[in-house]
Amino acid sequence: MVVLQTLIADHLFAWLLVFTRIGSAFMVMPVFGDQFVPVQVRLLLGVFISIIVTPVLQDRLPHEPVHVLALFLLLGSEIIIGVFIGSLSRLMFSALEVAGMLIAMQTGLSNAFVFNPALASQGSLPGSMLSWLALLLILVTNLHHVLLLGVIHSYEVFPPGAPLPVGDLAQVVTHLVSESFTIGIEMSAPFIATGLVFALALGVMSRLAPQMQIFMVFMSAQIAYGLLLFSLTLGAMMIFWLRHFESNVMDFMPPG
Repeated sequence: MVVLQTLIADHLFAWLLVFTRIGSAFMVMPVFGDQFVPVQVRLLLGVFISIIVTPVLQDRLPHEPVHVLALFLLLGSEIIIGVFIGSLSRLMFSALEVAGMLIAMQTGLSNAFVFNPALASQGSLPGSMLSWLALLLILVTNLHHVLLLGVIHSYEVFPPGAPLPVGDLAQVVTHLVSESFTIGIEMSAPFIATGLVFALALGVMSRLAPQMQIFMVFMSAQIAYGLLLFSLTLGAMMIFWLRHFESNVMDFMPPG
């Protein structure tokens, strides 16, 4: 009876440790942690996946700590790692919001706001559309499977019970934020270039005909031209972003 109780306690602790990291990652990870996914679905998905992968990760898990404080410290470190892993993929969506905001400014749509599913807040029209397309592409290309595998293989990068590399985590987040901002600017580069040329042309025309409200007259033309350019470059922008997203997710996968 004592052996059975010890065995059940060990398996329960292993499952709790795995669920802590996976559940924390699911809170902020794209697709799984978006606001339109019910909380009950996220909870059940985290529980089922933890039950499935716990026997595979059993050898990598530490023994149950004797003291309660050590247990809470261990669970706290697992929560930090899970949130960190989920935030890495979530930060890549900020590139879409940067690109969408710049596109909206150059096409005259900067005053129109709608709900952005990636940020769970109001965002620009182009940014919201890019975020919805990004979620669709992740599901179509089965990159959500890679996200799951990335969380599971994170046990090779961050072994449970090991000291947290706080400096490395901060450096990775800083690098990814700057990379996301750069990607957003690169995605909106055609709109920035054409917007500058269009504004320069309107400035010259306003000097030639000062009695005419040039900017008000050509506002509809600016929106129409921006939508045309958006439709022509949408596929290339999303492929460009998807490659960067996949490369960042694959960093947590084992080599080979």
